[in-house]
Order: sequence, then C-alpha cells, then structure tokens
Amino acid sequence: MLNTLNDLDQQLMLWLNHDGGALQDQLWWILSGKLTWLPLYAILLWLLVRLCSPIGRNWKHLVLCVVTVALVVLLADQISSGLIKPWIQRPRPARPDSGIAEWIHIVNGYRGGHYGFVSSHAANTWGIALWFMLLLRDLRHNAASNIPQWVFTANAPALATFALLNCYSRIYLGVHYPGDILGGLIVGTCVALFCYHVAYKRAKKWLKIDEKSA
Repeated sequence: MLNTLNDLDQQLMLWLNHDGGALQDQLWWILSGKLTWLPLYAILLWLLVRLCSPIGRNWKHLVLCVVTVALVVLLADQISSGLIKPWIQRPRPARPDSGIAEWIHIVNGYRGGHYGFVSSHAANTWGIALWFMLLLRDLRHNAASNIPQWVFTANAPALATFALLNCYSRIYLGVHYPGDILGGLIVGTCVALFCYHVAYKRAKKWLKIDEKSA
C-alpha cells in the first residue's frame, strides 16, 4: 500500500514539476521566498491593529492575536521539521537518493534539506492562512472598525491563494512531493484549529476580552 502511494506520488511529482523556462524559474523562486510575503504579513498586522484596538483603548486583544499566530508558526514548524521529518526520513525528490532525482527540474542548484515529509512551508503558510480566516470571520461584526466589508469577503480566497502559490512553488523547485505538501496542509490545519479554538478562544475568555469593545 505504501509503495503504491509512493509510486503515485512520484508520478504526480514528475507531471507537476517541469522546466518552465527562465521566467517561471524566477517567478516560482521568488514566490517560494519568505521575504516575498512580508507585505502580506504587514497588511494582516495592520488589519489586526484596526480590528482589535481600533482606537487604542485595549491592546490585550491585539497582543493575544499576535502571540497566538506566533504559536501557530512555532508549532507548525516544530511538528513538521523537528518531529515528523526526522521520524519519517523521506528524501526530497531533488536528492540523489530519491530515485527520481535525474528527472527533477531544480532551480539555482537548490535541493533543500535532506528530508521533505512533511513540508514546513505548507504547514506554516496554510496554518497562518487558516488561522486568519477563522479570526477574520469572527471579527467582521466588530462595529468599532472602519474596515470595508469586501475585505472580509475577499480574505479567504486571497489567503488560500497565498498558501497554494507557496505550496506549488515547492513542487516546481523540486524540493517537495505533492504528498509532502498534503501532509503539511494537514499539519497546518490541525495546528490552526488548535491554536484558534483552544489557545485563542480560551485565553480570550480568561482575559475577559470583548471583541466589540476591544
């Protein structure tokens, strides 16, 4: 069963990973970089400031949100890189011992670390995206903010697009199988749900934070 799944994963990898030319190489290299998404993170932080402390009356909610999203990143990264990768020890597709390295298109000689399952990029980006989707869904009723409603409507597809572009970039660069990405998405989902429904919600009750007046 595992051999069959591995074979299917490799076949799908060879279909999705291809030489798209210099333009696509540069595009997916940039989209895979962490610094590329700093403007998006800045916008999300700005939204948190506007929604959680619209006139600076109470910063507890803002601090809680920042701490919780930091917890999402910490848990997603540690579970994927610190726990699962050294346990499963699956070589990345671009690595010589993967069995398909000679057919993998790589960019700028980059092959990543030795192990690839699960994808930390997928776990982190999807964890952050899903956590913000859940938060913004609940904060859209905050009457104290002047955020246009279209921002709340557009946030889910925008954040999902951000995560999916980042995930596919890892396949294009040859450093993750589709199965690695799927595993990362599952980890990111579990972490985001835990941090939102357990850590965030319980801490908000304990701190007695009212979203309408925060």
